[in-house]
Amino acid sequence: MSSIIEKPAEVTQSIHELIHTLKGQIKNASTNDSVNTTVRSIQTLLRQDVHRREFVEADGVQTLVAGLTGSTNFQLQYQLIFALWCLTFNPEIAKKAPSFGVIQVLGDILSESTKEKVIRIILATFANILNKCDDNEIKRLAALQMVQCKTLKTLELIDAKKFDDPDLEEDIKFLTEELTLSVHDLSSYDEYYSEVRTGRLTWSPVHKSEKFWRENASKLNEKQFEVVKILIKLLETSKDPTILCVAAHDIGEYVRHYPRGKTVIEQYQGKAAVMKLLSAEDPNVRYHALLAVQKLMVHNWEYLGKQLGTESQGEPVAAK
Repeated sequence: MSSIIEKPAEVTQSIHELIHTLKGQIKNASTNDSVNTTVRSIQTLLRQDVHRREFVEADGVQTLVAGLTGSTNFQLQYQLIFALWCLTFNPEIAKKAPSFGVIQVLGDILSESTKEKVIRIILATFANILNKCDDNEIKRLAALQMVQCKTLKTLELIDAKKFDDPDLEEDIKFLTEELTLSVHDLSSYDEYYSEVRTGRLTWSPVHKSEKFWRENASKLNEKQFEVVKILIKLLETSKDPTILCVAAHDIGEYVRHYPRGKTVIEQYQGKAAVMKLLSAEDPNVRYHALLAVQKLMVHNWEYLGKQLGTESQGEPVAAK
């Protein structure tokens, strides 16, 4: 009886030790041989579903993603992705893939890789995420993230190469159908929301569309101002000049088109975050931060003017 109780604790300890070791190897840019050995051990554990939850709870997914964002050879890439693929057989873990950044990092690798085994394991992972997820909203978000990573175009290029692999062909067909459907159902706000959730802002058309902001500014308040909070967080933490420019621009447009926008932005310390960027090194960041500040101020003046107009109508103006 005692051995039955002790075994899960031993496995959990082993998982924590492996993740700790892998984190150190990634941070210290260890040789590929030592990392390969650690990842092989992780792969062996993750073949069994009983170990997958402990791995996720111990920040294992973030560690694998961190390993993939560094410069690795294709064999190590394959092994790290194989570990992610094993995890996506668990429906609860598959649901979390969009929030872990898994889709973005795999999409980037897929668009550049020429190795069939890497392509095959990424597509199998994507197919698992969509197949195993039983929450329609999360499944839709996952599909949108894949679309934003240009996966449809990549699938078209891969299909043209005619790999002699029935499983790969099946995954290409399945993903093409699923992503095409998601594109057909895509509204401009869905596209925007998905982009913001990834944290990888670019100057996609919606950001500069007057019509988009006029019709959708108030939607940024949904889910307890989720999008507003993400934009402010990006202003505070991102080092990427494009992301900072787009986030500052979007804050300004939100304030310009939503009557209580200034109050909301100030409530979540967004004004302070924008003001801080006025002294950024990048001139484009300073420019867009300045525009956002101006929009915050103009909004205030318009509100003040309306208040003064209301007061003057209700009360006589004192003679001077």
